[in-house]
Amino acid sequence: MSADILRTVTASDVAAPRRRGWRSFLAIPQGGIGVALLLLLLLLVVIGPFVAPDTPNEISDQPILGPSAAHWLGTDAYGRDILSRVLHGGASVILLPLLAVSAAMVVATLVGLVSGYLGGKVDAVVTWVINIALAIPSYLAVLVVVAAFGGGGAVVVTAVAVVYAPYITRVIRSSTQAIAPREFVLAARARGESLGWILFREITPNIGPTLLVEIALRFTYAIMFIASLSFLGLGVQPPSSNWGVMVAQNRTLLLVSPVGVLVPALLIGVLAIAVNLIADALTQFFGDRIHERLMV
Repeated sequence: MSADILRTVTASDVAAPRRRGWRSFLAIPQGGIGVALLLLLLLLVVIGPFVAPDTPNEISDQPILGPSAAHWLGTDAYGRDILSRVLHGGASVILLPLLAVSAAMVVATLVGLVSGYLGGKVDAVVTWVINIALAIPSYLAVLVVVAAFGGGGAVVVTAVAVVYAPYITRVIRSSTQAIAPREFVLAARARGESLGWILFREITPNIGPTLLVEIALRFTYAIMFIASLSFLGLGVQPPSSNWGVMVAQNRTLLLVSPVGVLVPALLIGVLAIAVNLIADALTQFFGDRIHERLMV
């Protein structure tokens, strides 16, 4: 009995700070609004395909019909139900930027940690490569990759990951350089810990807040970047119901049937705003916590 009580108390003690942390984060206006908007969009993306009246590419009626009981948002130039395409098209808008940022983050974290901790010639070479990469305009780099390998989701994800990796590497490198001289890192070196242990058990947890904020910011940029590429015909290709593709295909009908442009464009904007609000809230949340630790 006493052992069970002890385990219950211990679990509660561990969970309580996490609950307080979430409540503190959601109490920040940007955090609460951003999380609410993001959850609504995720719900739309998950449930949408199951409640859509038609498949995304089914020609269900006459072209360019206005909103009606049969087609709540009308039909596009091919007679496809706009609502069905909207409900099916959100997954790639979220998934592709997430994959691109995740791939960039994995590579950048490893390179940034090693460069920032080892310094010397390794850091000099990494810094030189980063400076060259940052000197190339992002859209130009992606255009070169797409021109060489063609469009499509996989190519765009790879290109965006390559473009964003130097930016993330620079941030992680600077954060690592700030943590490397700290006492606990020096103590780990004195104990003879391996390089992997020091990088991933000593340094990485202490730059975790920076990583989270950087992920949120880059995710925001990637959403707009990949949507822009899809609009230009360089990203996801028709007949996909991706929201960026929908805006591109229906833009010539903006004055005749604006719903096919405004609804997917609005959803892309709301998604980017939601993630950006979460990034702002993370910056404020971790900034306040670090300030409280310093005051103690």
